[in-house]
Amino acid sequence: MSNIKKIFFLIFFMICLGFSLSQTYHIQGFILDSKTKDPLEKVNIFIENSKVGTTTDKDGFFNLTIDNYFKNNIHLNIEMIGYKKLHLPIQLLENKIDLNEIYLIIESLEFESIHIHSHEKKQISGISLSGQKLNDNLNANIAATLSNQPNIGVNSFGGVTSKPVLRGYSGDRLLLTKDGNEIGDLSQSSIDHVITLDMIQVNEIEVIRGPKSLVYGSNAIGGVINTSISGNPKVKVEKFHTKLILGGESYNKGIYGNMMLYVPIKNSQINVSLSNRATKNQSSPIGTLENTYSENQNLKIGFTHYRKNNFINFIVENYSMDYGIPPSLDFGHENGVDIQLLKNTFQINYHHDILFSNFNQFDIKYNFIDYEHQEFENEASNSSVTLSKNTHNVKIELQSINLIIGSEINFIQFLPSGYYFTPITDELKLSLYSYYEKEFKGFDLFSAFRIGYLSIDPKQKMISMSNLDPEDIKKRSFEYYSSSIGIKKVINKIEINSWIMSTMRGPRIEELFSDGPHLAAYSYEIGEPNLELEKTYGIESSILYNSNHFNTSVTTFYNYSPYYYQMTKMGECDGEYVYGVTHPCQGEDYIQFYVGPGWLYKYQTKGVKSLIKGLEFNLDYHYQNFRIIYDFSLVRGDNLTADIPLSYMNPDKQILKFEYEKKLMNYKIRFTKIHSQNRLGEFESYTPSTYLTDFIINYSNNNQNITIQLNNILNEEYFNHLSKIKSIMPEAGRNILINYKIFL
Repeated sequence: MSNIKKIFFLIFFMICLGFSLSQTYHIQGFILDSKTKDPLEKVNIFIENSKVGTTTDKDGFFNLTIDNYFKNNIHLNIEMIGYKKLHLPIQLLENKIDLNEIYLIIESLEFESIHIHSHEKKQISGISLSGQKLNDNLNANIAATLSNQPNIGVNSFGGVTSKPVLRGYSGDRLLLTKDGNEIGDLSQSSIDHVITLDMIQVNEIEVIRGPKSLVYGSNAIGGVINTSISGNPKVKVEKFHTKLILGGESYNKGIYGNMMLYVPIKNSQINVSLSNRATKNQSSPIGTLENTYSENQNLKIGFTHYRKNNFINFIVENYSMDYGIPPSLDFGHENGVDIQLLKNTFQINYHHDILFSNFNQFDIKYNFIDYEHQEFENEASNSSVTLSKNTHNVKIELQSINLIIGSEINFIQFLPSGYYFTPITDELKLSLYSYYEKEFKGFDLFSAFRIGYLSIDPKQKMISMSNLDPEDIKKRSFEYYSSSIGIKKVINKIEINSWIMSTMRGPRIEELFSDGPHLAAYSYEIGEPNLELEKTYGIESSILYNSNHFNTSVTTFYNYSPYYYQMTKMGECDGEYVYGVTHPCQGEDYIQFYVGPGWLYKYQTKGVKSLIKGLEFNLDYHYQNFRIIYDFSLVRGDNLTADIPLSYMNPDKQILKFEYEKKLMNYKIRFTKIHSQNRLGEFESYTPSTYLTDFIINYSNNNQNITIQLNNILNEEYFNHLSKIKSIMPEAGRNILINYKIFL
């Protein structure tokens, strides 16, 4: 046989062999509503981690054709708006696989938490509170609700203004979001500004760390706290439902309530939420802290129109609150400060389930927030300071099972007035971001980036300044890039996570241009117009051992900042101030005198080198109805420029919980040791250690839940190191909190 014939014969043989070895698989079935048994049209069916997918026809039928590119085992994902997602493992043993009838279940209102990016593989150090775990910890604000978690502290100016501190990071170094959107208040800028989040409406709280956090923002080295709120448009109901929440607590004689209505109208749905909370002055084991009252109302109305594979949603929300800041001779205001706050929100959300290339979701969101609060000298009729902020936010996002690509535009108008000398300023932020997951040779790989542009443009050029040069009040522009990569490996019962991250954030308007009194914060704040980008380089590593009855984990983190913003007090008066007498430090340049009826310490922003590192250890053992959980956490912060500890770091904390569950009842006793804090930053004071004991009882059935928290049952007198008023009053004493929920 000639060589040419041999070659042709070999080619013909290879082609025939290819046909004989190749296989095509057909997976088919019908998708039906589990209750009505009606067929569901345009349901998305796709193979996990691939571009292969299809949709159902008007009869609910689908036929998915795949080739032998796939392994013998695949996972089939079935998704439709308003229904629980379904994941089916399938073995490719035959060429034709008939799944017959598959029933989808409508989303339950009781478990309304919707994960904005539900496919994510969570980090070991991540935290999630929902269902009973959320009920056991639920409190008046998000900081107090999270305070029983490892390495989370509470930065406060009284209970109402409490804010979470994650691993020593607060303010703009952590992100706080509501259904993935920024909250749009001024809570991150000052300790006296409340977080405008109605905790009665929260269904789930997640603390997200690692590469995934860059989907939410560029400055998330401390983590992202994302809250899922009742009334999410992805929850579609068939009939009218009502959810009622009632509760109260003893230490501030607080009462609260919420009514949530779900009203379906053909292919549309109206959600209405009405909340009210009122508290009186908070008490402690040694007395009452004056002017710590609060009262707030929240009304939210949402309208959603649904089609087979998309919806459009409109939300209008009004949030109002009056609250007090306690008086203090140490900070120059003998009668305290009252604050009136109003926030109006308008949102448009468009969601589309698609089958385009590798993507299966497309979202467009517009969020407008009109925020204003006024600060009054106690019992004064006219405000001394008014701070207003208008926010326009647009976000466009494409998602697949393992990829997110998005862009965001954020425009803010900052409008201060009164006795507050920060200029009227426009802020524009543009960003592009992406997150990607991939399985490779037994490893899960993660990567993310966020690039952006920030412009801060003061509109008042000739503003009177006491400490800053008016020539320095000029437009500033910043370009930033944040990125992160991570890896996860599971070996039998052991899981290992590790990631590195580089983040940047631009300065806030106040950090640049502030030069005036902040009455409610009891401070005279001075900015630094020449600040550069804050940069942080971090690494986290975790290891988890998980068995049937026992699991334990260890997490370490190390974050270095070559340029870290710090607003610090410019000096401290050693003399004791007596009301009505000349101040002992009269004339010192670190105190601003004749501001209102009193005086204020000066604080100024500056950039320093810093290092924040820490450890978290968890042990969890459960057997039958019993469970024991132990957590230990520590964080160390250092100002490398001044060679002293960083101020306001969480003290070490140990938490031991015993849990017993029997039928519909759950009982917990929690012992907490908060260690003393003797690593003190500039002008900080020592805080002693304390032991706290809490007892929690929880009853749940199909549609109702009641939780009773008995906090600090031994009425211990203790102080919070992160409280700005710890020199005035200890934290709350014995407290009874009752929370009741019912779904109708």
